[in-house]
Amino acid sequence: MPTISAGRLAVILGSLVALGPLAIDTYLPALLTMAGHFQVPIHDVEISVSVYVMGVAAGQWLGGPFSDQFGRKPVAYGGLLLFVAGSLMIPFSADVQQLYVLRFLQALGGGATAVIAAASVRDHFSGKEAARVLTTIGLVMLLAPLLAPAIGSLLLSTAGWESIFYMLAIYGMMLGLVVAFMLPTVSAQGGNEPLRKRLFTSYGRVVRERRAMGFILANALSFSAMFTFITDAAFLYMDYFGLSAAQFPIAFGANVVTMLALNRLNVILLRYYETAAIMRAGLIIQSVAAMVLLLLSLSGWLTLWMVIPLVMVVCGMMALVMPNGIACFLSLFERDSGAATGLNGTLQFLMAGVVGAALGSFHNGTPLPMTLLMTMASVSALMLFLLLTREEPRS
Repeated sequence: MPTISAGRLAVILGSLVALGPLAIDTYLPALLTMAGHFQVPIHDVEISVSVYVMGVAAGQWLGGPFSDQFGRKPVAYGGLLLFVAGSLMIPFSADVQQLYVLRFLQALGGGATAVIAAASVRDHFSGKEAARVLTTIGLVMLLAPLLAPAIGSLLLSTAGWESIFYMLAIYGMMLGLVVAFMLPTVSAQGGNEPLRKRLFTSYGRVVRERRAMGFILANALSFSAMFTFITDAAFLYMDYFGLSAAQFPIAFGANVVTMLALNRLNVILLRYYETAAIMRAGLIIQSVAAMVLLLLSLSGWLTLWMVIPLVMVVCGMMALVMPNGIACFLSLFERDSGAATGLNGTLQFLMAGVVGAALGSFHNGTPLPMTLLMTMASVSALMLFLLLTREEPRS
């Protein structure tokens, strides 16, 4: 029987998962200012977004098995310590290369902290109930990217870009208190298996589960489609379409409003449909929207008022894809829930980081590279889902 209510657990874990969106979205309005500070093109500073997600990938890869071995709380404490330390040092970066290093350190801690969220859900709930809790976590988490650009713009205009990272450090410290006094303690799952062996064997058990890998890879690629936009959002809206730093949070926040609405829709859909069916519908709609964006880019007909609603659809579908995908693959594991969550997060952020880095490398001053990568990621997610998650017919 659960030792904590679903609503309370969702709020606690949502505040942990929100660490990632806050660390990325609060400083998006400051990218142009930071580029001026470091005297580099904006695309050089945009690379720090991809560096962050690569660090999150590494943090989740380590944090998943560590949380199975030692428990959820100790991993969260260690992760938050790294995150706070990185946040406090970033304002003193001497150049953009040092910024990359410190963002990676910050992300390593953030990834290790966030990975315990889905695994903690599996500690208390399973099946459709787990999907509902994960959806509620998504609702709490979505408040971060809704508010983050506005908070970043306010801090940028009143106290400079450095204040954004001081705010992140304070938030990390507050999360330490939340973990200490509000998150239930769950016994470690480590058993007698040595940690150095568990780091690889637990992942091996996850990788060999075909259907789980279908859900995990589809999650990762679908997220990459959205993250491609996030990486290029400052260029797309402020440089290409000429929006101001004050207008940017409104255009960016439209995506989060869509995700919030679809998050609530997912709760209703779970009463009538299976989690995998909802995920499939989300992947199909996301792929269609991304392909329309690509066609408009190729034709030269892409306008701001076409981009905003289509991007809203691509990003909004994550509210149907992500929580249902996580619930689907966690239902296949009992012992290795931390490792499964870690692999999901690792691939999710690793692929997003690679796609983001590719975007920076091939950027040509137009939205075409962004829309091409969004289409490739979303269509690949749908194909892998259809190929790998089907159940074998019973003989």
